[in-house]
Amino acid sequence: MRRANRLPDVTLRIVDRSAADELDLDGTAARLGAGGRRRLDEGSPADVRRFLVGRALITRTVSETFGVAESLVIVSARCADCGLEHGRPTVDIGGPTVAASVSHTTTSTAVAISSAPSIGIDLERLDPRRFAGVEGVVLSPAELRRWSALPGTDRLRALAEHWTMKEAIVKALGTGLRMDPATVELPQPTEVVPVEVVGRRFVLSRPELAPGLLTAVAVLVS
Repeated sequence: MRRANRLPDVTLRIVDRSAADELDLDGTAARLGAGGRRRLDEGSPADVRRFLVGRALITRTVSETFGVAESLVIVSARCADCGLEHGRPTVDIGGPTVAASVSHTTTSTAVAISSAPSIGIDLERLDPRRFAGVEGVVLSPAELRRWSALPGTDRLRALAEHWTMKEAIVKALGTGLRMDPATVELPQPTEVVPVEVVGRRFVLSRPELAPGLLTAVAVLVS
């Protein structure tokens, strides 16, 4: 499990799900509520492992960051649309506010933890198939014009960077992709930037957690 700290008051972790034996998956499963147990019953083996690794990684990271026992970290989620246990996680440690976010690729899981009001993380592999044709969905008209003017060799990475940053923002907002990403206008990408969306201010960063993966983290600051 790799660690990276690139923003104030933010803890980031990433793990390869095939090598996540250090995480307490059995204990995580035992602490699940009814919605979480339903996910275990109904999901495929790959989906179940991804879900458990995400929950266990949040639990471990919160425990280490805030100095509480893993057994006292309660992680849950409830989808605003269907009511099932997925979407933005909530964390209860019986004390300070804890914001958490989780993201998965086909092989890796990453989490972001903060005492900020809200946080979002997105993790993506730089795969042409993953981003084929999404420019018309994710980019605003101005961004699409700038993107179209780029050399062909630069377009994949630029599109993936915009996707990850916008995904992190809408996760921190709690809307997910119910909010049209094309309405989120980003500044020219830099290492750490402030951005305002629907009257909320975020600090946006693109830390490098692992080779071949793009990461974006959005921290709500006001």
